[in-house]
Amino acid sequence: MSLSILRLALAFAAVTSLTIPAGSAASAPNSLAAFCKANPNLDFPNRTFFGPKRKHGALPEEVAAVGATDWRCMDGKVYVCAGGAAGSACKKMDPNPEPSSEIRETCEDNPGQSFVAIAVIGNSSSTWRCQGRTPRIIKTVPLDKQGFMKETWAPLFNERGKINTDAELGADPR
Repeated sequence: MSLSILRLALAFAAVTSLTIPAGSAASAPNSLAAFCKANPNLDFPNRTFFGPKRKHGALPEEVAAVGATDWRCMDGKVYVCAGGAAGSACKKMDPNPEPSSEIRETCEDNPGQSFVAIAVIGNSSSTWRCQGRTPRIIKTVPLDKQGFMKETWAPLFNERGKINTDAELGADPR
């Protein structure tokens, strides 16, 4: 067998024995940074990133490595968040300054209550108290342009493109 045929046979064997990592669909980039550049403002990216065979609760390795429980794309960058004890730190918030029916009902049933529980507030970006039977805002947390709490999300990658190991994943500030 000639040397050129042997080289061709070895090249063919090498190419045909390559394995394609799971989750690297041809239609989606296989790196988080490239994925978010291609999908610059995606609030809930898991299904799109992993495709139809994704496992519930699956996270990309880079996201899990920093202790985050959620990730999303904003302005073409990867942002991460840790859900916190109540699990609400990463949720999209409701910026409406009007109290929900649950908050109004709480104040009707508990006049003068100094703080309405997070379980009642839900995804309101404000914390509430009851002035008599009337709901009043205590404070409202700042939201980013996609409606998530600014204080709880951080970029996954630093300016050099390395994993941001110093990222502070804040707790729910409400």
